Amino acid sequence: MTRPRSPDYDSIQASIIKQAAGLFANRGYAATSIGDIAAACDCSKSRLYHYFESKEAILVFMLTEHVDKLLAGCDDILSGREDEIARFQKLIRFFLQIYSVSRDKHVVMLTCMEFLPNNVRKDVIKKQRQLISIVTDMLAKIRPERAKDEASAHVDAMLFFGMINWTYTWFKPDGRMMPTDLADRCVSLFLDGYRNSRVF
Repeated sequence: MTRPRSPDYDSIQASIIKQAAGLFANRGYAATSIGDIAAACDCSKSRLYHYFESKEAILVFMLTEHVDKLLAGCDDILSGREDEIARFQKLIRFFLQIYSVSRDKHVVMLTCMEFLPNNVRKDVIKKQRQLISIVTDMLAKIRPERAKDEASAHVDAMLFFGMINWTYTWFKPDGRMMPTDLADRCVSLFLDGYRNSRVF
């Protein structure tokens, strides 16, 4: 008979993921052992194995959950009735809010993909491409004539992600600027340039 889950199973699992994300982000995946994660969680390795069968399983859960959360948020935004500019603003606010509260997971996503099993890595990359497509489609609706060139449309979307993906290296969510203010600044800078740039 399968052992029943305790009422706090999910919260303990989430705590393990949070501690592991911090270690992976700051030490690197390869340099972090399952013992390091157990010590960070103040538990034994045998207790840790009750929640995850391996360090790899922790990474798989972490990155799958992270990218799924990003996609779910995008779906919610796309289902809204705002105009495209307002949607784009909400999208950037959403991304930067996730990046600010899940900084370590975001760093792991950017730096530890190579350690995922091949099938999981392919699935995560597929979902990342869905995120890129969402942004590409949004920009196409804001400026349809620019979207006719697929290569340029893809470059524009990647420039957008290049602008926001690395904010974790310098932005401090508890500093003078709030994530929402940073998002509004990103919208202004990116869209002012995007709407006025020439079509190649």
